[in-house]
Amino acid sequence: MSKRRGFPEAPIAFVIGVGVGMLSLGVLSKLSLLPTEQDVDHYKEVRDFVLDRSVDEPAPEKLVREALTGMVGSLDEYSRYLSSDTETSSFNRETQGSFTGIGVVFEGPIEGGRVLFPMSGSPAEKAGVRVGDLITTVDGVALAGKTEKEARDLFTGEAGSTAVLELTALDETQRSAEVIRESVLDPTVRHPHLIDEERKIGYLALTSFSRETGAEFERTMTALLELGLEGLIIDLRGNPGGVLTAAVEIAEYFISEGVITKTRGRGASIVYEKTNEGGASAPSMPLTLLVDGGSASASEVLAGALQDHRTAVLIGSPTYGKARVQSVHHFEEAQAIVKVTSSYYTTPSGRNLDRSPERPWGIKPDLSVEVDAQTEALIHRHIRRYDPPETAIKALFAWEDATGTSLLPTDPEDPQLEAALALLRGERPAGS
Repeated sequence: MSKRRGFPEAPIAFVIGVGVGMLSLGVLSKLSLLPTEQDVDHYKEVRDFVLDRSVDEPAPEKLVREALTGMVGSLDEYSRYLSSDTETSSFNRETQGSFTGIGVVFEGPIEGGRVLFPMSGSPAEKAGVRVGDLITTVDGVALAGKTEKEARDLFTGEAGSTAVLELTALDETQRSAEVIRESVLDPTVRHPHLIDEERKIGYLALTSFSRETGAEFERTMTALLELGLEGLIIDLRGNPGGVLTAAVEIAEYFISEGVITKTRGRGASIVYEKTNEGGASAPSMPLTLLVDGGSASASEVLAGALQDHRTAVLIGSPTYGKARVQSVHHFEEAQAIVKVTSSYYTTPSGRNLDRSPERPWGIKPDLSVEVDAQTEALIHRHIRRYDPPETAIKALFAWEDATGTSLLPTDPEDPQLEAALALLRGERPAGS
């Protein structure tokens, strides 16, 4: 298990700091007008002037939102004030690793309504939604003509509520289905399989790090080990990061003991380290990590820890270079979320990976394999695709045969993946 040394986690420290600040404000405000109060008074003056003189009368709530957006966004390129439904729901889905809905993957745009497949174990699958079904209406509202957001909103709602779908199957038969909306896992571990069954080499991609990623990874590893897994490729390409502790949990799987990462903010630093209790789950498994310029933040925490501990060989191109940790606060009454950079992190050996004009940044792979921008885009798109459940494969093949269309994409050309495979096979990677 991991152990943290230093201050409590940032959100707790943030709450305590605000409380102390408010107490101080209450005392000092009796003595003098604080700069903070002057700032608020000045904001009101400017707001009132704008409301009074602007040729197009602005909405007061818009002025407040824009002011807050500018204030937080001015701190650095990663700090954000999120207030729209789209922004907050997207952020919550990314961090929580789940969403409330019916759980279907569409063939094309969601407003087109054609189901590619229902996700495994999803409410849609339980209600009998099938491969190729065209969803024409949701609760009596037609999908045709809707924007993507309008269509998506029809499928979301409170957990336990019912969505009534009108469906037209591929054979043109029509039927209704009542789907009870539930919390659906949005998997961040994708495409796990034995990529080389003879040598028992496994592959999995991590698309981001949510609160569910650690548990997903452990379940996936258990399944691969039952198939006889002897070597592994973890694909972090295009992974923008996410929840720091999820990356730490995965690092612990391969690191027996020692520091995983260190964070440094305005207070004492926090050290995330693996204690020797129980050791690593797979300390000696041959391991490669695929990285590129889209691998950032928590991806670099994981890659940096495994590289410093010499537990994995990194293959690909240099990573993005984001060595910052955000603290997040939910303002429920305003239905807003603020994330602010609260600390920097370093690798176990003390490397600072953050972008800077004064020094190199990011992680340099152990084996450099460059690809062009078009190939990289195809690889990223392929990685982010959802895996159809085994129960849907036969129906998808039948649909392809009947229409002559390609629904299940072929693997793109991937020199970086080929290099990782060659290395685990004991061969010399091409171009090395």
